[in-house]
Amino acid sequence: MFWKKDDGIAVAEMITLFALISIMTFSALPFYNNLITHTHQTKVKTMYNKIKTSIIIAATDSVSVNGMYTVPIAQQVTSNKIINLDDSNSWANNGDGIWTYLPTGAQIIYNRIRDDDYSLIIKYRD
Repeated sequence: MFWKKDDGIAVAEMITLFALISIMTFSALPFYNNLITHTHQTKVKTMYNKIKTSIIIAATDSVSVNGMYTVPIAQQVTSNKIINLDDSNSWANNGDGIWTYLPTGAQIIYNRIRDDDYSLIIKYRD
């Protein structure tokens, strides 16, 4: 049997190709969305750990300065640039110990409870 040479692609072939590409695209979208969500959560957790480490270092340094372990107040943490924002376009800081991750609205909230104690929480936007 000899095959006849076609001059182009048939409409049925185009519809089949379009359907296959559409199915593959729509099946990949949930994976992509989960990947983006995980990436944002990782950025927030990384910043949380950076803030926590910086607060501990500042409090430990206070022992050598004034002889006692003193947790810095929020204004000291932000004004003395203890925290270095690597991606300053993605983070906003109000100066009172609240860092907001702009793409998702997640917040890291720092509160000094006593001279030697603090709380640091992550609050995700609902």
